[in-house]
Amino acid sequence: MLKPIFGISPQAISQMVNRDVVEQHIEEASFQWLQHMNAVSRPDYSLADIVELDGYIEANLEGIYLGNETAWEICEPLLEDDIEYLFPATILAFRRDNKVWQRSVLKALTSENESAFIHALGWLSYDMVKPFVTQLTNDKRPFYQYIGIAVCGLHRQMPDVDLRQLLQANIPLLKVRVIRLIGELKCHDFRKDLHSYLADENDDYRFWAAWSLALLGERVNIIPNMIRFVEEPGDYPIPALQVLLRIADEETQKQIIDKLIATNELKLAVIGAGIAGYPEYISWLIEIMAQPELARLAGESFSMITGVDIDYDDLVVEDNEDESGNLTSSDIDEEELDESFFDDDDEDDLDEYEQDLPVPDPQLIAEWWQQYQPHFNVGIRYLMGKTINEGHLFEILQSGFQRQRSSAALELALLSPYYLFFETQVKGERQQRYSLGGKY
Repeated sequence: MLKPIFGISPQAISQMVNRDVVEQHIEEASFQWLQHMNAVSRPDYSLADIVELDGYIEANLEGIYLGNETAWEICEPLLEDDIEYLFPATILAFRRDNKVWQRSVLKALTSENESAFIHALGWLSYDMVKPFVTQLTNDKRPFYQYIGIAVCGLHRQMPDVDLRQLLQANIPLLKVRVIRLIGELKCHDFRKDLHSYLADENDDYRFWAAWSLALLGERVNIIPNMIRFVEEPGDYPIPALQVLLRIADEETQKQIIDKLIATNELKLAVIGAGIAGYPEYISWLIEIMAQPELARLAGESFSMITGVDIDYDDLVVEDNEDESGNLTSSDIDEEELDESFFDDDDEDDLDEYEQDLPVPDPQLIAEWWQQYQPHFNVGIRYLMGKTINEGHLFEILQSGFQRQRSSAALELALLSPYYLFFETQVKGERQQRYSLGGKY
């Protein structure tokens, strides 16, 4: 006799979830988001590298999305753990448009894990998160208002709130983010509001007001402010230098760099030479490359001006072993360079700004410069080997490394008072659209 065969229907099978696989997707997406946040500020990552990394994140987020309630059951207890778990949990809550889950991630939000939440909302399309962001910016709690403004900043979207009213709040975190947003979005109607902060006792207000006004096209009142920030210790010497040496005239630019050299502020001077872009500083940079503590930065500034990839073109110090087993360089007398050139363990001791930079070989760099120096004219600013213009800046946004792209974005924003300041930290796919002439 024939007996009925009992089994699981195809529809039921399609709804089954492998919990272990979903958990792995959550772990991978969380870890890879941390990788993305590190990569977007590294000097050795390009936009293509960011897009590739983001592809892995998206694949894991898709697995989390398909996991649905099982994925949330795994995510929810992790919200109290490391900050990176808030990223996939937030993505899941908003892609599923689940209000209960959204309230849970908002409840887990703190000043320690805010970056994961902000960047998760920045990862999603603005249309998807706009209603929620509007609620945040119109909330009575300043911390939520700050989160909403920060998300608008990542998306380069004007918030649906009265910015002047937010500026009245005596909450530094919120006020600073609003001041920055005014510059990022080129809100020219707020110039007068920003001017009131240029003499403020709060350094954060003064700096970001000057920064935003520079993006809005102001110069005369901004240069003295930025000079003070370069000369004073604190958090702003390098950010101020990034703006100052792009808005000052040639004479002032060179006076600033020469003064930094004269006062032995060599790190700032090396970085400044790369920002200013004048080829007449290259010989000095090559000399500085003989100093281990400044060699990496000098190599980066050399690349910023000339456009040469010193790692790809083998203009770096190579580690070799001679017959006695000692580390040497085939092109440099070992007595001329400190041992730290060859010590990989020192990488961990470097300033964050210097990590991931290659060590240039001064002799090889000098030989390269001797060959190509005729292509560069004294008194002309260069970025990545070409004079600075709109077309070249968009080329760098498409093909440069991240720090080079950040420089091009700032140059472009300062070139015209109407160009939005391009964000190089957001999802790579969105950056690709804009760098090809599209919209955010």
